[in-house]
Order: sequence, then structure tokens, then C-alpha cells
Amino acid sequence: MLGLLAASAAEVTEKVINPVVPDEIGEIFWGALAFFTLWILLRYVCLPPLLKIRAERAQQVLADQEAAAAAETQGEQVRRDYEATLAEARAEANRVVEIARVASEQQRSDAVAVAEAAATVERQVAMAELDTARAEALNLIRGDVAAIAITAASKVVQADLDLSQNQSAIDDYVNQASGTR
Repeated sequence: MLGLLAASAAEVTEKVINPVVPDEIGEIFWGALAFFTLWILLRYVCLPPLLKIRAERAQQVLADQEAAAAAETQGEQVRRDYEATLAEARAEANRVVEIARVASEQQRSDAVAVAEAAATVERQVAMAELDTARAEALNLIRGDVAAIAITAASKVVQADLDLSQNQSAIDDYVNQASGTR
């Protein structure tokens, strides 16, 4: 049995077909015909739509790049506008603060002037009241001083002195004393 197997194996080795290199002309012809038919089908039927899609994609990429550049330019312009608006707002805020500062300084100055005027008026009123009170006090004291002075002088002289006769001398003395103050 082993002998049979060896003989059949020897026969098989003689008839080995190489699948890479065809041995028949008809097979080469039909393979070449199928290859060129497939090549023509791919080249003229399948490839043009793919190339068209590829060209559309390239155009779309260029359009997207241009749109991105335009958007970037527009974004830069918006940023510049925003910064300009922000600078204007800061300048306006500084102007408003300066106006408020000037107004508050003016208001403070007005309030100080009003307070000083009120203090001056009150001081004048107080001085007038003080002068009136002093005059009243002097008038009250004159009579008392005259009576006390005449009484003291009577005791010193040991004689009765008349108040009406010496009133003018006492008034002159009191006026001189009150004028020096």
C-alpha cells in the first residue's frame, strides 16, 4: 500500500500547475480581456465621479479656508471695535467721575461758604446780643455803682453826700471804665 501511495504521489508531482504563470494562451487572453474591461470601466465610469467629488471637496476646503480667514478678520475687527468701545466707555466713566468730582468740590465749597456765612451772621447776632446785654448790664450797674460809690464816699468823708449832685461824675467814670474794655 505504501508503494501505491508513493506512485500516485510521483504522478501528482509531475502535473503540478503553477497558479501564477498561466500555461495556456486562452487563459492569458481572457485574463487580459477581463483586466482591460475592468480598467476601462473604472477609468471612464467609476473614476470620474470620484474625481469630481475630490475636486468638490478641494473647492469646499478652499471655501472653508477663505470663510475661516474672513471670520478671523471679522473677529479681529469685532475685537478692535470692542476695545474701542471699551476705551470710549472708560473715557466716559473718567469724564463722569471728573464731573462728579468737580461738582462735589463745588458743592463742598458752596456748603463751606454757606456755613461760613451762617457762622458770620450768628457771630454778628451774638455780638449784637452781647453788646445789648453789656449795655443793659452797664445801665443796671450804673445806678447800683452810683449808690454804692456815694454811700462809700459818705462813710469816708463822714458826711452825707447827695446822689443827684454826684451822678454826672460817677457816670463819666463808669463810661471811661467801660470804654477801656
